Amino acid sequence: MSTAAATPDPSSGPSGPEQPPTRRAGTVAWTASTYFGEGLPWSILHQVAAEFFTAAGLPAREVGFTSALHFTSSLKFVWSPIVDLIGTLRQWIVATQFGLGVLMAVLAVLAHNMASGAGSGTAVIWLVLIAIGLFSATHDIACDGYYMTALGRPDQARYTGIRVAAFRVAMMVGSSGLVFLGGRVHWLAGFGLGALLMVGLAVAHRVWLPRIHAARPVVQSSGDAAADWRARIAHIRGAYFSFLLQPRAVIVLLFLLSFKLGDALMFGMSKVLFRELGIGTDDRGVLNGFGTAASIAGAMLGGLWVARVGLQRALMPIALIMAGGIPLYLWLAAPRLPADIMLGFGAPLSLAHTLSPPLWQVGTILVIEQLCGGLATAAQTIFIMSRCHPDHKAAHFAFATAIYSLAQTISGTYSGFLYEAHGPLVYFSIAAVACVPCVVLIPFLRQNS
Repeated sequence: MSTAAATPDPSSGPSGPEQPPTRRAGTVAWTASTYFGEGLPWSILHQVAAEFFTAAGLPAREVGFTSALHFTSSLKFVWSPIVDLIGTLRQWIVATQFGLGVLMAVLAVLAHNMASGAGSGTAVIWLVLIAIGLFSATHDIACDGYYMTALGRPDQARYTGIRVAAFRVAMMVGSSGLVFLGGRVHWLAGFGLGALLMVGLAVAHRVWLPRIHAARPVVQSSGDAAADWRARIAHIRGAYFSFLLQPRAVIVLLFLLSFKLGDALMFGMSKVLFRELGIGTDDRGVLNGFGTAASIAGAMLGGLWVARVGLQRALMPIALIMAGGIPLYLWLAAPRLPADIMLGFGAPLSLAHTLSPPLWQVGTILVIEQLCGGLATAAQTIFIMSRCHPDHKAAHFAFATAIYSLAQTISGTYSGFLYEAHGPLVYFSIAAVACVPCVVLIPFLRQNS
């Protein structure tokens, strides 16, 4: 009783020297469309759902529960080897996009009923959101594996800016466009448009997403079901252990946990700081637009930088640039100390706000920090891809992203408690210091050639 030798899978899987489409425009198109498909469900889960619950008048604690939906991404490494092993990455992309569209359509109906007073609570909505999170995480596994399989390492770096930019554009569509429709027209229209976009992507990718070809180890049937399942389990076990047993695995894990940790802390409370500086919702929306554009530009520049000089030469300066952007928030937080003293003596809030920096200074610092963060996002993505073994690219990428996602989720969940306990000056000082460990670890990393 033995399994057959591994044979090439003619469709897709993360391994081997698969060839990208020969036309650059085609590569840009499918990179942008697939990662737009990653970003839109993320926005539905973490931006649009929170806006809907807020508009429905739910208490803050339930609105805050949307942060817990990040754990579906943090746990995706559990089933990522199955995506490597069963079917093709192209099939997984199309199927999960269609499933996401159906789930968003169900969410649209439930949101409509709740907003119209015909719903019976939020329990079913939460179940649908969890299902969207699971489908979204599975789509991420397949999409990342497809990208790494279809493109060689130089092209992976070159197109990283495109993938990050497409993801951020999808975030803008969700947090701006869908929320606007939900508030101005109805939430049925907001979530419904999201459903149509995902189904449209599924149909489009079913037609023109390139069928990549590569050899990857798959377990063929031996006629013995027990032996076949043992082989599959061995493949899954090998996916995890091969990542954990790579050279300097402990340093790699610590780096993944610490890189962008300061950026996550900053992001968690930056909007609260802006509100305390007297910046209204409309102005914050404008600032967020400029910030997102800056992060897209930073991601594209970061991808080009790494493609030009290599990851080993680019990683340290990019980490230092990222670390240098976060202390700028101390400049914005500094006026809060005398403002709090004035409020303590009974001064009106409008008088305390006169100490706040002007809007153009806030916007300038936000744009600079987001540009630095975009550079770091590109470098982080390329670093993770460089640590993925050819036989387990999708599983390894999911495992690595789950590690840093878990660290950022936990830090973001407790950021409010830290901010309220110590105030903005101490909080953003901690965020700045949190950038130091990853900088210290970089010299101990050794990249794969």
